[in-house]
Amino acid sequence: MERIHNPFQSFDVSIPIEFHDDVVRFTLKDGGSTPDQSPFTRMIDIWFLAMMVAVREGLKPVSMSGMKTIKIIDGTIFSSDPWRIWLLQMVAITYIDDVSIVCEPKQIMNLASDLAVAGFPRVFDMLKQGSGDPIWNLSDAVQAMIESELPMESFPEK
Repeated sequence: MERIHNPFQSFDVSIPIEFHDDVVRFTLKDGGSTPDQSPFTRMIDIWFLAMMVAVREGLKPVSMSGMKTIKIIDGTIFSSDPWRIWLLQMVAITYIDDVSIVCEPKQIMNLASDLAVAGFPRVFDMLKQGSGDPIWNLSDAVQAMIESELPMESFPEK
């Protein structure tokens, strides 16, 4: 088995408490929901989508500093999906415009969390807006986003 270096394993993934109810609502629970109503298997999945939506739509990171937060999982989760580690690093390199950021995993996690905070409202809108169940509303919204042109301000100016 391949050994994966996870620079984020000692950090918690947290979200603002104000988003927690919606994150729980759209995450499958033991026998309590269906994929049509709660399309995310794990809370990290909706967190990651929120971060990537913020990147795709050129949203500015929103600092969680001073916000009441709640831990959704610890950073060891990234070991099970190593591509997420690499993607977090690539996003940070793009935003910071310096490859040495990969040596600063805490800064990368802070940036990723701040991007997720920026993207959560959009993801919740994507899930709720439309005539179908949340999974189909989300599918339609993600497809439309992918097919649309990138905003000119996708990444902050250096």
